[in-house]
Amino acid sequence: MSDEPRKRILVVGATGFVGPALVDEFVRAGYHVICGVRNLETAEKQLVCPHVEFLKIDLNEDLNPNLWLDRLREHKIEGVVNNVGIANEFGDQSMENVNVNAPLALFEAVTFYCQENLEANRQPQDVSVIQISTTGVDWPDCDAYRYPKSKKLIDETLIETTGLHFIIVRPNIIYEPGRGHLLLEQIVRFPVLGYIGNTAIQPIHCRELAIGVVRLMQNPFKASCSILLATGPEALTWKNVFLKVSEALGIKHSIFFRVPLIIGQFFTNLIQYMPQRLLSRLGILSKLDNDTIEMMTKGSTGDNSEWLEKTSLQPMYLFDTYKNFAQSSDTYAKYVQSIRDRKGA
Repeated sequence: MSDEPRKRILVVGATGFVGPALVDEFVRAGYHVICGVRNLETAEKQLVCPHVEFLKIDLNEDLNPNLWLDRLREHKIEGVVNNVGIANEFGDQSMENVNVNAPLALFEAVTFYCQENLEANRQPQDVSVIQISTTGVDWPDCDAYRYPKSKKLIDETLIETTGLHFIIVRPNIIYEPGRGHLLLEQIVRFPVLGYIGNTAIQPIHCRELAIGVVRLMQNPFKASCSILLATGPEALTWKNVFLKVSEALGIKHSIFFRVPLIIGQFFTNLIQYMPQRLLSRLGILSKLDNDTIEMMTKGSTGDNSEWLEKTSLQPMYLFDTYKNFAQSSDTYAKYVQSIRDRKGA
């Protein structure tokens, strides 16, 4: 590693599922990461690695661009990744504030911060923003669902912003063995498997997404003002997903059945009352709501060629991922490292 000072990146939404992978990949790539988090105690336990510091934020309340401007100045931020996005409201959280208003205040502050530095002839004068969105914004009926509707709104506003270098990344369903909302390696061990919907999705590995975002930040002008569909390499139904994972793990199934949406939503409501420990044993790590279940049945596909071109990534296939994961932790770690090391065509 070079002795040059590490570039300072603000990752808003550094905990949860995708956040820790982003932080880890940025640190591995030689960055110093300012982790914007709501709960400092949780973050300090979840993000145990060097070259990070924590910034307490609350996107439900941090709606003033001047507040963000002060933070950018204080921490000498050189790049911003907005990874925040709540699919449902909890407590006093407002989806409109968290998903739209607070990020827009941040983006406005970045624009002024760059102009201010340019006028004062100091660095940084070009601070790139990477907005993590969703492929759901392309649904014809996107506005019927609050989560993709909120992402669509912030994407459209960002596109209309002048004087800001931005990249919008729209991932599909995100997965990773041992982490995420659904532990596929546990779910497929049940002798009878139910699935919802027959539409196709293109699951993307969390590490492929994180490594790709880091590469975009390393050379942001290669994809400046782009919208990249971060979809996986295969279009699969949920049944196909379970079959691929089962095959990789050497598990054979003879019984699959399609669960009607209304039944899926009934069980979704039921598990709201189940203890988290029991849900974890069933391979369910978060309590989904009815809208989320319905969105999972809609499907979403897209051309990932520009994503792979701009990031120079080799895509991570579902079967390969779980095949390596099943062999050993070392084999799986080497597989992920091979993705970091390889450059696509």
